[in-house]
Amino acid sequence: MSYHSEQVHSVFENGRGITRRNVVDIRNGKGTKAVEEFNAEGKKIHSKEKALTKAEMDCIHRKKFVPGLFKDCIKPLRSRRKTMRRKTK
Repeated sequence: MSYHSEQVHSVFENGRGITRRNVVDIRNGKGTKAVEEFNAEGKKIHSKEKALTKAEMDCIHRKKFVPGLFKDCIKPLRSRRKTMRRKTK
């Protein structure tokens, strides 16, 4: 079975609009889920891809809703911290 799905939606965080694209792809019995974030100009800011579990793939095959499917992909995007750059003289 081959399956591909994409959802694109806008999210407003701290007064800024971010476009987020959720992708599910299943080929030859292996599946991946990905979340990509784009800024207002359409440039990709962050992306995270993970493998689908067997239970998630079974629900998708049966056309059932999977609550929180992308939750573990979105969380790492938020936890990125900017490091302080050392000042050179």
